Amino acid sequence: MSFHTFFVDEPDLIFGGQKEEKDPKLGLKHHGPYFSQDEKTYSPTQARIGIIGTSHTIFLMNNILDLIKKSISSDNSNKWLFPDYPGASAELGIRCEFITSNTWNERLLTHELENIVKIDDPNVRINEAVELYASKFENILIEGSGPDVIICTLPYAIENYCGISEHTRGAKKPKFTELEKRVAQFKQSGQSFLDTWIVDVDDDKDSNTIIDDDKKKEKSYDFRRALKGRAMNYDPPSQLIRESSLEGILNWSPTRRVQHPSTFAWNLSTGLYYKARGRPWRLAKLEEGSCYIGIAFYKNKLNPSENIETSMAQIFTHTGQGFVLRGSDVIQDEYTLDYYLKKDQAESLLADALNLYEDKVKTKPRRIVIHKTSLFNTEEQTGFKAAIGKTPYDFISIKTERDFKFLRTGKYPVLRGTAITLTQNECLLYATGYTPRIRTYPGHRIPLPLKITHIGDTEINIICKEILGLTKLNWNTTQFSTQYPITLEFARRVGQVLSELPEGWIMKNHYRYYM
Repeated sequence: MSFHTFFVDEPDLIFGGQKEEKDPKLGLKHHGPYFSQDEKTYSPTQARIGIIGTSHTIFLMNNILDLIKKSISSDNSNKWLFPDYPGASAELGIRCEFITSNTWNERLLTHELENIVKIDDPNVRINEAVELYASKFENILIEGSGPDVIICTLPYAIENYCGISEHTRGAKKPKFTELEKRVAQFKQSGQSFLDTWIVDVDDDKDSNTIIDDDKKKEKSYDFRRALKGRAMNYDPPSQLIRESSLEGILNWSPTRRVQHPSTFAWNLSTGLYYKARGRPWRLAKLEEGSCYIGIAFYKNKLNPSENIETSMAQIFTHTGQGFVLRGSDVIQDEYTLDYYLKKDQAESLLADALNLYEDKVKTKPRRIVIHKTSLFNTEEQTGFKAAIGKTPYDFISIKTERDFKFLRTGKYPVLRGTAITLTQNECLLYATGYTPRIRTYPGHRIPLPLKITHIGDTEINIICKEILGLTKLNWNTTQFSTQYPITLEFARRVGQVLSELPEGWIMKNHYRYYM
């Protein structure tokens, strides 16, 4: 076989003063965060930080916040990949000062943690811990003018008894009774039930016994996901940090299995800045008016049906603003085992996404780009086109290709940005690989390309350039790039949060609440 190849130059990012740089860390270090008067971009010079934890973890967290105000040298010889951290202040790094106050702190008391630890059922234990943190959120915000971000420190009691450990073994997977599974199947077919009258049937007891819904023990299956979802009832986004991580950074040594303090400081300061409504950087040269939407599916932990997942859309503007939208339940295809939207579901989800885009941007998109990890079937295409109307569009399937491997001479793998054309509508794109800007390949295995399958109006080289650029919009970290574009990179994490969000609970649509 012969292949036509082309190369996509490393996309530029825009920082303060409209200065451009390819590396997030170096851009922040030399130019500060992005700001545009024309876009009315908010660029906070101060971010108020609240802390929930024990007296000890609050003390440790304050030490961490003091630490990241100062410069921290990297111990790695490759200063392109691991540059020194410049510090976070009004003049350095992200040009933002992190402000703390006892008014914005809430303590977890010893007896409160003891009461949680002695709960036998791990799912009930996790739920009670989440509710404890939720009560602390309420106490912080009752004063009125609260913090911009609330850091939830997780003391060892929460780590060990609500995190991943022997004490929570089996808690991740929901256990449904046969009756609950049958009820889910009947509801799927449109059957109505007694829960309309706020009663429930418990098949562990006599089948004629009816119990009040209030007496049921609420459960959660993963502490982080459940707390992220629960915290959406409040305005400030949350940041979760374990006590072991705090101690590991403050007492760092090469033998500890934690990030180097300089890397940790880069990631924490950037994440806090973004959650405080700042925008660290944006992509240069994305087509103005383009709306980028990632369609994904996640397993709803509260639904006993094994073959049902829920759809969601992750929406990004050409300036990098990100929003999340939950769609309807979809049924697994019995032949391909993939999940697909029916025509009316596709039309409804995209129409809602475009309405959200217009509400936030105050104008209709000039072009619509939809990313998905599976191919677009006929019903999905028909439904999406019905919502799009006459606007130019591109449907792009993006998935890791494992059957093709390409090599190049030398000791390093294929260059990031290499593209190989397979057919008129298909190509391979290396979003990972040797990256000249950082003088290395930051991976451990042979990089795998992304297989791009395209239906639409735009040339394939422009499609690849946009995808490569969208791998650089992860504001929860300052790593050079991710494997997938941001439209799909965090689909699993966002879905995990939504998977434990009960119907009727508040769902925030801005991306900062999920990171």
